[in-house]
Amino acid sequence: SIAYVFSAIVDVKTQMANSTKIDESLQKEKNEDTTRVKILLLGGADAGKSTIVKQMRILHMNGFSDDEMRSFQKYLRYNLFQIFHEIAIAIHSLIDNIEPAEENEIIRFAQGIEWIISVDHEEEIEHLLNFFNLKCVRKFMEVYPNFSSLPDNAFYYIPMLSTLLTPGYVLTSTDILHLRIPTTSVNEINFNLATRSIRLIDVGGQRSYRKKWIHCFDGVAAVLFVASMASYDQVLDDVDKAIKPVLHKDALPVETVKAKPYSRLRDSVQLFGDMLRNEFLITAAFILFLNKKDLFLNKLSTHPLRKYVNGYKGQNDNDACAFMKDYFLKRKSTKDRDRSIYAHFCTATDTKNIEFVFKAACEIALTKNLLKTGIQ
Repeated sequence: SIAYVFSAIVDVKTQMANSTKIDESLQKEKNEDTTRVKILLLGGADAGKSTIVKQMRILHMNGFSDDEMRSFQKYLRYNLFQIFHEIAIAIHSLIDNIEPAEENEIIRFAQGIEWIISVDHEEEIEHLLNFFNLKCVRKFMEVYPNFSSLPDNAFYYIPMLSTLLTPGYVLTSTDILHLRIPTTSVNEINFNLATRSIRLIDVGGQRSYRKKWIHCFDGVAAVLFVASMASYDQVLDDVDKAIKPVLHKDALPVETVKAKPYSRLRDSVQLFGDMLRNEFLITAAFILFLNKKDLFLNKLSTHPLRKYVNGYKGQNDNDACAFMKDYFLKRKSTKDRDRSIYAHFCTATDTKNIEFVFKAACEIALTKNLLKTGIQ
């Protein structure tokens, strides 16, 4: 019938129109892929890579969703429990004459924090405040203000603990930037920076995860390697946990020494050299962010750099910063003598600092590299 034929014609035209839209959409995506610049964030665990991703979201992507803000509250409490876990372990080794009632609480936190799964939100806050108000904890913080085993964010969170745990308190951007949320998968964000469309990829820095990095190496225009300057007096977590002391003969199993502590800084420098020599990244521009400069300079008075790094004989000031920069750049081999590495000191939790440094570093590195490869 005429109606049937008309219906068939309309159906064919609709299919053709839909097909054209799909083709146009695919072509648009293809064009975007060719103009979008891929930057790969690399570095060891807790170097500050994910903090830079959070900064880009704050600066260029309208921040975080309501669901994310709620999850950040949970991560904050978990971060505080992790900090107190490390403090409890240190106290049992370093503080004498702990009151029996306080010692039981120290042992509980030192054994681990898995038990918090069974308590509700209000109980978590009560446990955290009670622990912080223990006399031995206060004494520890006075005697060891820069204790090396503490997570870096401890020095931000502890002074404002009461405020953070006040009912109804809304986390600020700075609070969120200090959160430690380990990256266990590949996270990607896309945003515009000046005239460029950026595809920023963050991967987990734990040693067990690094073998998966190779899947992200294709088409990388620039590697942004993040290194923590403040890690010079720290050891890797996976090794450190294997050698922690017995805290109580009846409470904990005996642990044997499985390996010597391995410096976080040494691991970072070695990793930087490995990535420079990686055949899949040979055409990528290299940007080095020497992060946590503020913590680094603050630590030097109580933890002199020369005590932890062989070869350094300078003062505990900006000379130490210059030494750290050279310490990484010396990993460049003779084959790479013509290869530019754009090194910058930064504090990833400082939004204005990162906005300036990230934009400046990317503009210089990407412009030169894309011109060299003929993409610009």
